[in-house]
Amino acid sequence: MKTIITAIAAAALLAMTGAATAQDAPAVANDATATPANIPMDSAWRRAVFAQAHEHFRHPSWGWRHSERDYLFGMAVAQAEGLTVDPDVMFAAAFLHDWGGIEPFAVAGVDHAVRSVQLAEPFLKEAGFPMEKFPAVRAAILGHMYDKEPEGPEAIAIHDADALDFLGALGAARLLAATGDRPDYDQALGRIERFAADIPPRLKTDAARRMAEPRVAAMTEFLATVRSETPDGARP
Repeated sequence: MKTIITAIAAAALLAMTGAATAQDAPAVANDATATPANIPMDSAWRRAVFAQAHEHFRHPSWGWRHSERDYLFGMAVAQAEGLTVDPDVMFAAAFLHDWGGIEPFAVAGVDHAVRSVQLAEPFLKEAGFPMEKFPAVRAAILGHMYDKEPEGPEAIAIHDADALDFLGALGAARLLAATGDRPDYDQALGRIERFAADIPPRLKTDAARRMAEPRVAAMTEFLATVRSETPDGARP
C-alpha cells in the first residue's frame, strides 16, 4: 500500500512540474532535449508539431507530456488489439488533441476538441502534413474524450489511450494537479473516484481494458488509504 501511495505522491509532484512519465510507456526525454522518446521525428511536419506542443502546451495535466503518452499508449493499444493505424494520423492527433483547451488558445463556449480541430487544420497544412489524412486526424481529435464514440481505428486507439491516462497513479496525479488556480481537494478526490468507476466501461478495446485493471486498483487503494487517514473515516 505504501508503495502505491508513494508512487501517486511522486507522480503528482512530477505532473505538477511537467515531467511525469507513464509506467506503461518507455521513459521520456527531459525538457532540455526537446525530443520525444521512441517516436520517429523523420519529417519536417512532425518536428513542427512537436515544437509547437513543446513550446506552448505547458499544462500540468494536459500538456505535451500527456500528448506524448497518448501517442505511445495509442500505438501500444493498436498493436495489442490488432488495429491497423496510420502513425502520421496518430502523431498529429495525439500531440494536438488538447490544443484548444490550453490557454491562451481556448475559446469560451467552444468544446476544446472542436477548438483543437480549428487550430490543427491550418497549422498542419502550413507544416506540410499530408492533408488527405486530415479527416482521420479530425475524427481522432473529436472522439478522444472517454465519453465520446470514436469513429475509425486511430480514433479508437487515441480514445482508449487518452482514457488510460486518466487512470492509475499518474491519472490521480493529473487530476490533483488540474485544480489550477482554484484548488479544490474534495472535488479532485471525487473526480478520481468517479473516473475509476466510469472510465473502464467506456473503453473500446480489450487491450485497454486489460491495461486499465491495475490502474483502477491503484486509484481505489489510494482513495481507501486517504479515507483511513481522514478523521472518523469520513469521505475525503
